[in-house]
Amino acid sequence: MKAPNPWIPGILRPEFTWPQQMGSTISERTPVTPHLPSLTTRRFWGFFHGLLERFSRAYSAYFSITFNSAVMDLPFGLVLKCSERVSVEEYLSMQMARAAGMPVPKALCCGYRKSLGYTSILMTRLPGFELSNSYDTLDVEGEDPWLEELGRCLRAMRMWKSPFGEERICSVAGTSISSQRVPRHQMGPVENERELHEYLLSAASDHAFPSREEYQKTMTLAREILDMPHRVVFTHGDFKAHNILIDDDGHLSAFLDWESAGWCPEYWEFATAMRFGRDSWWYQVASVLGGDQYMEELKRDVALNRLTVDSYI
Repeated sequence: MKAPNPWIPGILRPEFTWPQQMGSTISERTPVTPHLPSLTTRRFWGFFHGLLERFSRAYSAYFSITFNSAVMDLPFGLVLKCSERVSVEEYLSMQMARAAGMPVPKALCCGYRKSLGYTSILMTRLPGFELSNSYDTLDVEGEDPWLEELGRCLRAMRMWKSPFGEERICSVAGTSISSQRVPRHQMGPVENERELHEYLLSAASDHAFPSREEYQKTMTLAREILDMPHRVVFTHGDFKAHNILIDDDGHLSAFLDWESAGWCPEYWEFATAMRFGRDSWWYQVASVLGGDQYMEELKRDVALNRLTVDSYI
């Protein structure tokens, strides 16, 4: 980054942020689902966001920072997020999580970029540095306060009640959930957990198996999830280390990337986080925060992943 120019106010610089104080309590009462902007409104903001993209290219060049077309830097502590993975459902989920007291960027407006076919969200930039995974041992007692704070966020949102009934699996808008770990990167809406698992199993392939016997053995294990009923709870859906920001004092400063959020089976959050990197540092984090309750589900989920990986990579 270019050396600071004393004549440029801090608020105009790309490192300027708007800290969102972590609430002393996170609401266990379900936040009201925000109003979905009309397509006309989203197209208007999409046009404006297109102008901001052009500005961001010049802005990034001026400050000698890399331009990122998915998350574009802007002055006044703002960023513009735009890609095929961004959705109006993410925009709504962010508002719900922030309303509950979580440190989530403030979503200012949601646009539809007709020329790209993409949704875009203008939001505030929060401070902090990303967590990164490793194979270090997690020291729960010696860890900074972010761990307990993140646990409070998860526990609270898992207490929320879906307005779509106790069994329906869907986004906050009642639509499909975007997820990189399912066939065609979309799942639901479905009326119950069994329907979800039947959908996931329908993409099974024996392509990656050395023998038919091993394929059948893995299929038998994966299908056992059908006989393991779960509550449907609110879920972040992409619970990974890089979506967590920590400030210099070790507090949770941002919980990011809500594009896969929605109403999902209670084990889904932790299986997503723990299906790879067994015994890694983040695997231990997810386990401590509740994943240790779902080890049997994790075995079936890993089997399901082996069967269906060809459908989403």
